[in-house]
Amino acid sequence: MIWLAAPIIASRVLSTIQESVDTIFLGRLGEAQLAAPVAVWPLLMLFAGVNFSVGAATSAMISQLVGARKFSDASKVAGELWGTVILLGVAAAIAVSVMAPLVFKVISLPPQVYPLSLAYLWVEAVSVPFMFTLFFFTGLSSSVGDTRKAFRASASSSIINLVLDPILIFGLFGLPRMEVIGAALATSISRILAGGYVAILLVKGSLGFQVLPKPPSATTLSLAFRIGMPVAIQQVLTSSGFLVMTGIVAGLGATVMAAYNVGIAIIHIIQSVTMGFSIAMATMVGQSLGAGLKGRALEVALRGQSLVFITLSLGAAFIVAGRGILARIFTSDPEVAGEAVRMIEIFAPSIPFLGLMFTSNGVGRGSGSTLPPSIINVARLWALRIPLSYTLAYLAGLGSDGVWLGMSYSNIISGLVAFLWVAKGGWARSTVIKRLVKRKREKLALR
Repeated sequence: MIWLAAPIIASRVLSTIQESVDTIFLGRLGEAQLAAPVAVWPLLMLFAGVNFSVGAATSAMISQLVGARKFSDASKVAGELWGTVILLGVAAAIAVSVMAPLVFKVISLPPQVYPLSLAYLWVEAVSVPFMFTLFFFTGLSSSVGDTRKAFRASASSSIINLVLDPILIFGLFGLPRMEVIGAALATSISRILAGGYVAILLVKGSLGFQVLPKPPSATTLSLAFRIGMPVAIQQVLTSSGFLVMTGIVAGLGATVMAAYNVGIAIIHIIQSVTMGFSIAMATMVGQSLGAGLKGRALEVALRGQSLVFITLSLGAAFIVAGRGILARIFTSDPEVAGEAVRMIEIFAPSIPFLGLMFTSNGVGRGSGSTLPPSIINVARLWALRIPLSYTLAYLAGLGSDGVWLGMSYSNIISGLVAFLWVAKGGWARSTVIKRLVKRKREKLALR
């Protein structure tokens, strides 16, 4: 598990460092520039929801086919899924560009932030199809047990972004100073280069079998829909929930919005561990179930969750201890830094429970049982975080402290529920292999 997770964690740490550098540079330009990307991320993820559903189907279908040693089927299914991803990427880029102005007005972005957020999003939208292909490659390579190639692609993207950031933001080497637009352009260029690179790897067969994009068959599309639809709905509802949360935070002023961005950037560094182990667990659970080893799959799930909880507990203690130093690294504004410190103090203790919830997603994706963790994740936002944050911040008069408390309580409750679902083990009963065999038999019977 550690062998599989380590490259993913390393790539996520690099990516988060790159995001943090973005935040540090923008923090030197003023609170409006620092707040601009806050509304962009959840909107992009809203339209990436359908792509994540394909990622869930990829994890379940490919890992179980590889576990059963059905490599020709894995090649065929992967090609059909990649073709779907390309179409979804183009559609998402167009949709997010058209809807952004209305969405940003609905959530009432501050007037000084609105034009910057809109310009930032329009530049990033160009790279969405390449981002989707990179996500697909990460899921596919992890499913076959090779996380090193995905690491090299993601790490290259992050390093390119890190190099381009100061050049384009501050206008070095004779280039014009583009400030927040420069940050978005650096991200887009790095995604386009990384997405093109992994496309070449797929066509060349670097994962052990060649993958060529093709239209999906009815069988693959039906099974992908069944596995991925809960994830798509989860992502759409989660991203829209984060947009609502952005609106709640925006109502408290640009300073709180900027602090929210700083706090999230710091917390994402710790959550890199969660991403790595979630993908590793999906791979090991899927391959174990594909090979008929249900006991091993349950052991993977429980040990993985225990390891993540302990690791994130140590990480949370670290950022609480160094919260003042960390906040001042990201911003020179004392008000923003003070608010970010307060957010970390209240939110950090809930991070280990957030890890339990995210790793339950990995178990669901490896087994194909994606509905329960999707419900838990949606409930975390819409049934807990949003009503609690609004009530505590505005009705109870706690202001920004109420938002941070609502975020913390929602993580703790949903994490405990997710752990109970994993420990119960019902997700190991029905595998993708059984469903594929059943559908093939039904098609032969019809013939």
